[in-house]
Amino acid sequence: MSTSASTGEWTPREGAELIGSEAPELEGIEWLSGEPVSLAKAQEDGKAVLMRFWLTECPYCTATAPALNEMHERYGERGLTVVGIHHPKSERARDHELVRAAAERMGLEFAVGVDDQWKTIRAYGVGTAFRNFTSVSFLIDKAGAIRWVHDGGEFHRGGGQDHQRCNAAFESLLGELGSLL
Repeated sequence: MSTSASTGEWTPREGAELIGSEAPELEGIEWLSGEPVSLAKAQEDGKAVLMRFWLTECPYCTATAPALNEMHERYGERGLTVVGIHHPKSERARDHELVRAAAERMGLEFAVGVDDQWKTIRAYGVGTAFRNFTSVSFLIDKAGAIRWVHDGGEFHRGGGQDHQRCNAAFESLLGELGSLL
C-alpha cells in the first residue's frame, strides 16, 4: 500500500502489508517514564499513537530522538501520543537503569517503556515483516489501525532511507490529524 505525499509516492521496503491492519496491544511493557500507554485507552480517549521501537547505543535512534520530541511537542495537545519502546539485544541492555540513562541522554520527553521479552515488538512483525532493522516506527490512528510504517533506521527530516518521501508522507498524514483523531 502506498502513501501519497506532495513529493511523490512512498512505500516502506518492509512492513507495507501492515498498513490498514489492526495494531496489536502493547503487552509485556515495563514503563520507565511517563504515563503507561495502552492502545485501548488511546482509542477510548480518541488519540493517535506514534510508536518507535528503539535501542540503547543505536545511532539511528539517537538521530531520531529530536524528531520524536518535536512530534510530541507539536502534536501532543492535538491528540498524538508518542511512545518509545526499548527492546534489549544484549544482557547489558536489559539493565533498566542503563535504559533510563540512555533515554535521558537522548532527551526523550514522552512515555518510555521496555519490552524485555519482545512480546510487543514481535507482535508488530520485527523478525518477520521487518528483517533489516528493529528500530521501526508506526502511526496508529484513533480507531487502532496502523496508518503509516517507517521500516527502520533514522526517521527525521534530515536523514534516513527514502527520507524526503517518507517524511512528506508522514507529515501529510499528520496534516489529516482531524481524521486520524
